[in-house]
Amino acid sequence: MKRWLVILAAMVALAALVGQAQTNAPALRGPALVPQTDAGNLKGFMVPEYGPDGQLTWRMFGETARVELVGGKVEVHVMKLELYQNGAVDATIYSPVCLFDRTAKTAASEDAVKIVATNMVVTGTGFDWSSTDNRMRIRTDATMTILNRKGMAFPTTGAK
Repeated sequence: MKRWLVILAAMVALAALVGQAQTNAPALRGPALVPQTDAGNLKGFMVPEYGPDGQLTWRMFGETARVELVGGKVEVHVMKLELYQNGAVDATIYSPVCLFDRTAKTAASEDAVKIVATNMVVTGTGFDWSSTDNRMRIRTDATMTILNRKGMAFPTTGAK
């Protein structure tokens, strides 16, 4: 009987340690939408995607999200999407709100979007992104700023 009590006490202590470790875990982690605040809502998450060669292809971060129970869609707030090429960040996309489809691996929004790459910054309103064909479409008000090699905008020239 004492042996069973010792085993039971060890299991309770282990469960408490696991619960404490999950509570003290960092806010952003992957590979799944893990840190739940309440039913259907997430806070501070990261979702990575790897190619067939095992290389990281993209990572999506969000401050908060609302997960739809049917359809695999997630409403992401304060979205940051890093696109990778050859193991390094090639471009980063920012939007205040987007709808991410976990099944189709697509994202869309009616809100503002900003894309920052090595030598350019693109802004606009509304976007559609597909990870399967690696395409991004800005719906309206697209503006591109091309930067010179030192990371500064090219000077504006007047008509002569």
